[in-house]
Amino acid sequence: MRKVLLIVVSLSLMAFAGRTPAHAQVVDTIEADIPFSFTVRDTTLPAGRYNIERVYTIDPNVMEIRGSDGHSTAFVIVENAEIAKAPQLSELIFDRVGDQYFLWEIFEGGSNAGVALPKSHAERQLEKEGAMIQVVSLPAVLTAAK
Repeated sequence: MRKVLLIVVSLSLMAFAGRTPAHAQVVDTIEADIPFSFTVRDTTLPAGRYNIERVYTIDPNVMEIRGSDGHSTAFVIVENAEIAKAPQLSELIFDRVGDQYFLWEIFEGGSNAGVALPKSHAERQLEKEGAMIQVVSLPAVLTAAK
């Protein structure tokens, strides 16, 4: 009897685990030319061409931002984000706070689902000091995952 109960409980748990909704992984790999230096978390990267992709070997919520120069790299933990109106083209969205740019969100064209990056300490400090905030959007190119 005890063995049957254990089997029933185990099967119930597996069935319940199988019903947990899976989140679609959006924004796997994107390329963009960024004409200004920008900050990701606490790392400032120079203007240039960047590949932004998920690092599944570490965690699907980790993205690597790698410059084509091979020297500019940052890793960041992202979370899911939504935008009211899906952009036609893939885009990177930056907060311009004062004269500094901070990567904020990434969206693939045709989808209102994307990813958001956490605000850096520097961005929060500038906002607290009352710096003017603008939202800047740059086009990006969705590329095939490696």
